[in-house]
Amino acid sequence: MSDLIAGANENLGVEFKAWMDTTDPEHRAKLARHIAALANHGGGYLVFGIDDKTRKPLGATDLPPSSFGQDAISAIVKRYLEPRLQVLLQGAEFEGVTYPVVVVPSHGARPVVAIADGPQGANGRPVGISQGTVYVRAAGPESVPIRSSVDWNTLLERCLSHRADLLGSILRQSIGGRSQPDSRVLELLVAAVTETAADFTAQTRSLTERTDAKYHAQILQAGENYSAMGYALVDADGDPISIESPRTLNDRVSVAMHQYAYYGWGSFLPLSVPERAPQVRMSTLGGRETTYLEGMRVENTGLISGAFDYWRIYECGIAVSVESLRDNWSREGQPSPPKHLTPLWILVAIHSLLAHARLMGQELPGVAQVIVRMDWRGLSDRMLMWDNFRVVASTPYRDDRFARTIPLQWAELRDDYFGALRRVALPFMNLFATQGWFQPESWLTPDAVQNEFKRLEMRSMRLFDD
Repeated sequence: MSDLIAGANENLGVEFKAWMDTTDPEHRAKLARHIAALANHGGGYLVFGIDDKTRKPLGATDLPPSSFGQDAISAIVKRYLEPRLQVLLQGAEFEGVTYPVVVVPSHGARPVVAIADGPQGANGRPVGISQGTVYVRAAGPESVPIRSSVDWNTLLERCLSHRADLLGSILRQSIGGRSQPDSRVLELLVAAVTETAADFTAQTRSLTERTDAKYHAQILQAGENYSAMGYALVDADGDPISIESPRTLNDRVSVAMHQYAYYGWGSFLPLSVPERAPQVRMSTLGGRETTYLEGMRVENTGLISGAFDYWRIYECGIAVSVESLRDNWSREGQPSPPKHLTPLWILVAIHSLLAHARLMGQELPGVAQVIVRMDWRGLSDRMLMWDNFRVVASTPYRDDRFARTIPLQWAELRDDYFGALRRVALPFMNLFATQGWFQPESWLTPDAVQNEFKRLEMRSMRLFDD
């Protein structure tokens, strides 16, 4: 979020607005128009407190925080738009000031349309928004009524992709039988996860050349102790589904990720500052040249924090995220905690991957299966603990690595999200099962997961409501 303020480059997916009284009828109508257009664009962000001409942050405001709260913005959506959107309010910190950011999700199977006029202007016409109008984003950027056939085609194709998922599920059920991924897909997925993880480790070593020697041990340890998580989107014939524009698709999906898998940071997060923004690169995967979109490289980070991460999205329908184990980290000057993992960060890692896979799959027609690959490193002698002091299971894991490939039916991930998460999480959590201490089979329930997520104190880390 803060990166939106620091970069302050308005594009079609971002609308900057100066501080304003959101109880003013004209302001409310204009904000509704922008929210509708962002939703019909595939999602985006509405940021308050930024001069929309100079793109400069305006500093603190005397307006009450409630003017930019969840209730205030949701009331605008309820008054003017249909279908109803579940927008999310977050804060972006920049130079000591918190700027409200409205995270606008993509439309679904129907475009978002205005259901009421704005207040009447001096000319007798509605101001800000007109009933029955579909708004989209246009160069400027601005939010305008849809007119061109190109805009209609883009919008309707996205609507149809949402409906195609349901139709495909019905057809597969009527035909019976399950699609099986081609062995080439499994090989490509394993190769992509392995290659991305190896690059991550190499990047941590490069980072030590740019940092103070006192951080070297921590950085090198992060490069060897990590979770490498990937998935492949597969069609009904067992072939990988191509992603024509990984950047555009991930930008849209990132908006929804802020509603389900965001804790101040998140997997597959696209930054906008030039030296940290996603870049397109080439690679050889499975003997074939391919392109991929990569997230910020570790050596370009400006902060030595509790964890490092790196991600790639391949054009061949594969996405991989590698993150160092957060449970290794201790604040400077404090003793290192025992070697351990926590259920919280295990679940965050798995949920973040599956949430991204589900959101990507909803944007791409024809997904029949999602193949998940986990590769955990640096596990030797780790216990499972609730935190740095409280033990969950006292028996440490003896091997250094755990790897597993798990195929999921797309309908399972879409319609029974917790069941899919449970299938992926249990094989790893069962490594720490201890009679009389911790039994993952009985402990892993939706309530248990949500209670762990609540410890992050973020409403935007939550399970899907299937």
